[in-house]
Amino acid sequence: MISRYLILAIIFITTTSLVILCIPTTKSPAISCKDYATIEIERLAAMINDTLLPLAQQEQDIAAMKASFLASRQQFKKIEYYIDYFFPTTVKAINGPPIAEIELGENMIEPPSGFQVIEDYLYNNLDKSSHEALINEIKKLNVSLKRILQYQKTYTITDAQIFDALRLEIFRITALGITGFDAPLSLQSLPEAAASLTGLKQSLHFYPKNEETLTLIDHSINYLRRYNNFNHFDRLTFITAYLNPLSESLKDMRKKLKIPTASSLSALQNDATSLFGADQLDINKFVGNKTAYFSAEKAALGSALFNDIRLSNGNKKSCASCHHADKAFTDGLIKAVGIDRNNLLRNTPTLRYAGFQRAFFYDHKAGTLEDQALDVVHNKEEMKGTLTTTAASLQLDSTFVTLFDRAYGTASGDINPWKIQHALATYIRSLAPFTSKFDQYMAGDDKQLGDAEKKGFNLFMGKAKCATCHFVPIFNGSPAPLFDKTEAEVLGVPAHPDTLQATLDNDKGRYLLNPYEQYAYAFKTPTLRNIAQTAPYMHNGVYQTLEEVMDFYNRGGGAGIGIHLENQTLSDQKLNLSKQEIRDIIAFMQTLSDE
Repeated sequence: MISRYLILAIIFITTTSLVILCIPTTKSPAISCKDYATIEIERLAAMINDTLLPLAQQEQDIAAMKASFLASRQQFKKIEYYIDYFFPTTVKAINGPPIAEIELGENMIEPPSGFQVIEDYLYNNLDKSSHEALINEIKKLNVSLKRILQYQKTYTITDAQIFDALRLEIFRITALGITGFDAPLSLQSLPEAAASLTGLKQSLHFYPKNEETLTLIDHSINYLRRYNNFNHFDRLTFITAYLNPLSESLKDMRKKLKIPTASSLSALQNDATSLFGADQLDINKFVGNKTAYFSAEKAALGSALFNDIRLSNGNKKSCASCHHADKAFTDGLIKAVGIDRNNLLRNTPTLRYAGFQRAFFYDHKAGTLEDQALDVVHNKEEMKGTLTTTAASLQLDSTFVTLFDRAYGTASGDINPWKIQHALATYIRSLAPFTSKFDQYMAGDDKQLGDAEKKGFNLFMGKAKCATCHFVPIFNGSPAPLFDKTEAEVLGVPAHPDTLQATLDNDKGRYLLNPYEQYAYAFKTPTLRNIAQTAPYMHNGVYQTLEEVMDFYNRGGGAGIGIHLENQTLSDQKLNLSKQEIRDIIAFMQTLSDE
């Protein structure tokens, strides 16, 4: 009897299971994208483990290793949008820059790893020790991919996040993907950009109303494949005629599907469709909290404070004493002059577009504009003031009491040091008009740039590799699409403009504050906007002209003029730019002056 009931129970369970299995299931498009990403990540892991690693271990066929490496990285590019968005920490171990990451707060140095490090090994001379290091890097890459696959099992994602990730990948291609940023030696940026777009296309197949967007992706891929010479690729046309319209179409598609915007980790507006334009970046994403959000009233107050000598000891100077509006808020001097007419350590940097960065001063001494304001006012060589004294003085000034009331919604001023710092910082954040000829061109006025200026942009973004450190759209050291850090570089800047008997400038930069070997002679990458008005150049004002600056870079930085630095981050390879190409690049940089 028991066996009879058991048989009936088994039949019932089996029948029920078959019925359940036969019921069609519908996945959301986001889940389908996730499943697609999992398959492609597994495929990438297999390519690395089954092909690239054995080739490296055999230590024989370097050509085969390079071919396998390039195929693997193109496979990564197909899912870069997904990995970069959902695994921002792990992606640094997969495709981060080939320089050590230093966590100052934890006093920890994280060595570089991933594709860019592997490329460095493969495209330089491989000796026995570096071959062993190469094998180790390939194994580490596989570990990172396995970690992602493990996380994938528990990840929950939304359609809004998928569209945000797709949007940011278009911007990543614009700012990094077509410049050689992560393929500086192999110069495979263009086919890898095509692979990235192929990945976007595959993901969009899971959504309806995709016809227009898929067509634009196909056109973009075809353009990349047709014009595939890295040094001669027309990046200006590709951005304006292909990538920007593609981004607009993606936004239209998202709206048709009634998918909301995601709260993006990027500093761009959540619905931005381009990297270019005054309304695309969100300045409030560069501040610490809501109390520091921008307002016109705070900026007006900051402007008044910026020009007030009561910030300094003895009422001797204001911020405007060193930052002149007609010189893009620089002073035209080799090195700044302090309150006692003493020469300061470094050149006065522009304040234009300073709000769009994450570190301040050449040596990254301050983490916010508020901290920068505090440091300058209190610095004994610069202004030798105290904000407490300034606040007390301003509290007696009815004009400033009114300005503070308007800015902060207070009564009778209630002036304190933090409000002064913040108002000054807010004013500096307002110094970003985006009115240059270049900005007008990117907004649709194609008469703003001539042929030489267009050639200059394409050289800047390609052969000259300027854009691999001075990232669009701000042309500073804050890379799009996240703008989550501000980079510093070791260039090997000389003490004097002598290319025959060059000697290294003795200013050690970031090392003076944080004595890590990697920081020796490292300085913040400044914006190139308004560069025609901000001579002399470099942290020490060593170069008077843009021609001198371009000659320095064309030679390979300090290494090219005989300065030997083990930690130079600028490539020491000559750029081989002709005199005409240098003139074209300078012509382009001159279009970055605000009107």
